[in-house]
Amino acid sequence: MPESQIQEDMQLLAGRLAHRAANTDNERVAAEYIRDRLREYAPDAALDDFYSPDNPWYLFASYYAEFTVVAVIAVWWPRVALCYGAVVFLAYLAEFMGYRVMGRFVPQFETQNVVARFLAPRPERQLVVMAHYDSGTVGPLAHRPEAHRLRTTQLAVVACMMIVIFTCALESVGALNEDVLLYNTAVRWTAAVGLLGAAAMLAYAAGRSEYSRGANDNASGVAALLRLAQRFAERPIENAEVYLVATGSNQTWMNGARHFVKVQPLDRDAVYFLNLDGVGVGDLRYTTAEGMLHMAPCDEEMIRAAREEASGFQAEPMRLRTACSDALIPLARGYKTLEITAVDESTPAPTDHPHRDALAHVDFGVIARAADFAEAVLRRLAEGE
Repeated sequence: MPESQIQEDMQLLAGRLAHRAANTDNERVAAEYIRDRLREYAPDAALDDFYSPDNPWYLFASYYAEFTVVAVIAVWWPRVALCYGAVVFLAYLAEFMGYRVMGRFVPQFETQNVVARFLAPRPERQLVVMAHYDSGTVGPLAHRPEAHRLRTTQLAVVACMMIVIFTCALESVGALNEDVLLYNTAVRWTAAVGLLGAAAMLAYAAGRSEYSRGANDNASGVAALLRLAQRFAERPIENAEVYLVATGSNQTWMNGARHFVKVQPLDRDAVYFLNLDGVGVGDLRYTTAEGMLHMAPCDEEMIRAAREEASGFQAEPMRLRTACSDALIPLARGYKTLEITAVDESTPAPTDHPHRDALAHVDFGVIARAADFAEAVLRRLAEGE
C-alpha cells in the first residue's frame, strides 16, 4: 500500500470526520469505513457491537468524593469507615488498571470493535494487532505530553486515600489520647478535602474538554493497521492466526480492548498482543514497560524481536508512562504484549488547542515505517526466531 492510500484513509478518519468520539454516530461511521477497508483483504471482517460507559472522568471523580463520606462515617464509626474506605480504595485501583468495578453500573452506550481474522493452515501462534480508532478530547485533561504530571497527580490522590484509611485505622484501635485524636482527625479531613477538590477539578476539566480530530491519536494507528492487512493478504503468515482489531471506546477507559480480550478464545501461552498508538509523528519507539501507578513490563520475547528489527527502522526502546493505552488491558491480564508508538521530542504540541491533533501535523512516512516495523516484528515472532 503506497503512502497515498495511507493519506486517503487518514483523510476520511481525521479530515472529513470532525471527530470519532466514543459512543457517537461518528465513531460508528469510522468503524464501518474501517470494516469495509479490511474486507478488501479479509472477507470475514466484521463489527463486534458491545456497550460501554460514557465519560470515565466523572466516575473517577466520584471515587475521590466518596472519601468525604468515609471521613464523615469515621466521626461515629471509625471501624466501619476503615472497612468501607478500604473497599473503595481497592475498587478504585482495579478500575484505574482497566477492570470494570463500579463502571459496570453507570449508563451504557452502544459502540463497536472492528475485527478481521487471517486464518493459517498450520496455526501455532496467535498474533493480535490492536489500534483504537476513536478520538479523544482536548482541554484541561492532558494527553501524553503531560503524562508525568498525571502520574504525580495520581500518586498524590492515592496518598490522600491511604491517609484517610490509615487515620481511620488508628482511630478504630481506640488507644489515642485526646490531643492525638484531634490531630488524627485534622489530618484525615485535610486529605478528604484534598480528594474532594481533586474530584471537583476533574469534573470541571471533563466538562471543559472539546472533541479532537484524533489524527495522530489514533487515526495513524488505524492507517498502519490497514497497511498491515494488505501485507498479510499478499503474503500470509503460514503458522499463525492474525487478528487485526480496531478497538472502539478506548477513550472511555479502554473498553474496546477489554471487550475483545473478554470474548475472544485466546491461548494465553501462544498469543502475542501488539498495540499501535500515536504513530503519526516523530521517531519510532517500542515499549519495554507501560503504566501509570505501576509500570508493567512488556514481554521479553517481543522486546527481543523488536530490538533485532529496530535498527532498520530507527526505533528505540522506551518506558511509556500512560494511563489509557489498549496495551494495558492484556498486560494487566498477563498476556505477552508490546506497543509501537512514536515520540516527537523536537516540537512538543500544545495540549489545550482543539486542532492540536489535526491532519496537518501527521507524517504519512512515519505511519508507513511503523506498519513495516510492526510487520517485521510479527513475522519474527511467528517464525520463533
